[in-house]
Amino acid sequence: MTFSVHHKSSATDEAVQHIAELIHQGVYAPGDRLPGERQLSQTLGVGRTTVREAIRILEAMGLLEVRQGRGTFVKDASDGVLQMAFPPPVVTDTDKLQELFELRQIVEVAAAGRAARRATPAHLDKMRFWQKAIETHIARDDPESVVTADVEFHREIIKATGNDTLVHLMDSIVHLLRDMRYDSSRIPDLLPQVVKGHRAILAAIEAGEPEQAERAMNDHLAEVAAKVLEFWRTNRPEGPK
Repeated sequence: MTFSVHHKSSATDEAVQHIAELIHQGVYAPGDRLPGERQLSQTLGVGRTTVREAIRILEAMGLLEVRQGRGTFVKDASDGVLQMAFPPPVVTDTDKLQELFELRQIVEVAAAGRAARRATPAHLDKMRFWQKAIETHIARDDPESVVTADVEFHREIIKATGNDTLVHLMDSIVHLLRDMRYDSSRIPDLLPQVVKGHRAILAAIEAGEPEQAERAMNDHLAEVAAKVLEFWRTNRPEGPK
């Protein structure tokens, strides 16, 4: 098997850009309700899962608001605080990639500790579900599904903190790392290491051990970052180092 880094826009990226353009052009004004998932899926020519991911990202950017049972609405542009905090979703500079990993450690290590204190049985069930999904998709050699399950596992830990702003921040970081995460799933020996790290994190959260959870998350992210950055420096397209 060969390993390569690519930077093509994903279907999710394109859906995000398309919906954002419609909002900026005034097709959907602040306060307007967006069409449902099925209609957006048909309009954009993408699957409903892609539509859901795009809406989640646009919500994190501050452009949309999802109201339970009522639909998705366009927010006032002035509310887009996180939109201004992050550049377009392409990461090609190694230093910037390292900065994003450092940001993940700042956010997720603390989140793991809080999750160990606050996680409900429902949160724990979802963490177990996504961890099992990761292992299943690895066995099926389905890297794209591995990435999706990995994102959801980490997102569930953030959700267990009870801090919605952290969830939105994490969604923005994940969006920036999306293409890189897909490529990194193909790095030799990385996925077994991910599984081992996740099991340690989950065990600590289940045991209600905040310090152990923080330590497990820190070790996991540090190990993954080291492998990904080494791979990225070797395989990424030519550009500034």
